[in-house]
Amino acid sequence: MNARNSSLQGRRMLGALLLMAGTSTASATGPEEKELFVFQTRAAVSIDATGRPTEIQLPEQMPEAVATFVRDQIMQWRFVPPDVDGQARAGKTYLTVGACAAPTADGYQLAIDYKGAGPGTPRPDGKIVPPYPREAAGKNANHRGVVQFVVEPDGGTTLESLEFTPSGSKRLFRPAIEDWMKQVRFMPEEVDGKPVRTRMRVPLHFESRPHGTASTQSKADKPECTALLKRGDEQRPMALDSPFTRLEGGG
Repeated sequence: MNARNSSLQGRRMLGALLLMAGTSTASATGPEEKELFVFQTRAAVSIDATGRPTEIQLPEQMPEAVATFVRDQIMQWRFVPPDVDGQARAGKTYLTVGACAAPTADGYQLAIDYKGAGPGTPRPDGKIVPPYPREAAGKNANHRGVVQFVVEPDGGTTLESLEFTPSGSKRLFRPAIEDWMKQVRFMPEEVDGKPVRTRMRVPLHFESRPHGTASTQSKADKPECTALLKRGDEQRPMALDSPFTRLEGGG
């Protein structure tokens, strides 16, 4: 995790963070105390044949001060470039990054945490949220599963496997997930200017709630950035064979 003290002061900046993130965690106990904000985002990153990032694209709605910090951190990272016929090649991948803005005496401290590389998801926060089937609403049960699929070069998907617990959940969820996968489109990774196939594994957690609402992840409830940035990693989409791997200690 990387951190830096910053002068990210004022509710206007944090309001922009909230609009971009769609979620927040408040450590404040009174109206005058500052709040702690945590969000996840996606970064499209071009990487050269030496494993160095050369171009970084972030969601347009990200506040510029935050975007500058995130770009600066990613530019320090190093990756193992893909190998084609024994030669390292340049390419493009999509990084999922967790970020936290923690209050300090003179402003806010930003920290980011690398979550992984893979195809670009339809959502700017890098999350994958399949639909909750109407038939499962009102069952008052937690449904957990794992879906494994391939993101094809055209951005479409090919389902490989789907498992659920309890066992009866698979019958409820499979039709909805299959329909969703026919419609969803990803941004494939690229190697040497050509889109490539990437296999994905997505843990699922659907919690039945009143009025048929559901959640695929728990809200963070701890004030520490480190704990918050790691929260929910067990439910994070994971690329099983991305051609890009970040070097540990490489920035």
